[in-house]
Amino acid sequence: MEPPIKPDESDCCNSGCSPCILDVYEDQLRKFRAAKCSSQTLANCLSLTSYSVFRLAATKGHTKDSRFFTFQYVRPEKCRPQSASTNVVYEPGQYLLFKGRIHGEMFQKAYTPIYVENQVSNCFTVLVKLYENGRASNLFKTLRVGTETLWRGPYGDFRINYEQKHMLFIAQGTGLAPFYNILIKMLSNEDCYCFVTLFFCCQEKNILLRDELYKLKDYWNFQCELFISGPNKHSFDKKYNEIVHFNRITVEDIQRFMESVKGSFKVPICGSQSFCDNIKNILLECNVAKENITVF
Repeated sequence: MEPPIKPDESDCCNSGCSPCILDVYEDQLRKFRAAKCSSQTLANCLSLTSYSVFRLAATKGHTKDSRFFTFQYVRPEKCRPQSASTNVVYEPGQYLLFKGRIHGEMFQKAYTPIYVENQVSNCFTVLVKLYENGRASNLFKTLRVGTETLWRGPYGDFRINYEQKHMLFIAQGTGLAPFYNILIKMLSNEDCYCFVTLFFCCQEKNILLRDELYKLKDYWNFQCELFISGPNKHSFDKKYNEIVHFNRITVEDIQRFMESVKGSFKVPICGSQSFCDNIKNILLECNVAKENITVF
């Protein structure tokens, strides 16, 4: 484990972002001191306390207002202890922080790397929803192949419990990104006997990773249910054996799931703040234990 690089005071954007780079440094310094004489960690070209430069290597359209962006490691932004590693290392469910500037104003925004089969070790891919007047969206729209960008991380301490018998993932929009990585990791593990269900809330024209999720139904222990808002259900192009509901998640949907599992289950939630608050209230109304609910 390498000692963390102390960031400059100027690295803090003073916008109240979480985690703040200065707070992360203090936390990592404590961990380094505690682990100094013990186990080593896998070398990573990413850092929690300083930025790394990544060049945009490719971009590809996905839905009407989302795109995949693939970035390739170039170098650390600032000098840090010598490391031969160019590997991008992160755990499923973790996210990275992107640092950008637009109209002279610095900002940071979190993005989750998406699992890509056979991706080279010095690259990562993010799925970005491009909002009409979003600050980060406007910047991503201007990126061209070869443009250099700044990233740090990874952050997030979610760990998969393979002893769990049932898990219900509930995602909204790009909140699917961390769950997709976790699903891939769980379902590809032959020793995982957990029954995994995904409730995915989305719009008809913005069903992110729809083909990828459809392929996962081949696993015996996975089921995906789509909750579509705003379509004409009679014209919706439904895939074979695809489970689709034309309503928001309700108490009845959670109760139906609970009756099918007949036991305790964990519920990770990821989406907008209002979405997560609403789903959490529904779960509590259904007497799901608070300790079994995790909000990303």
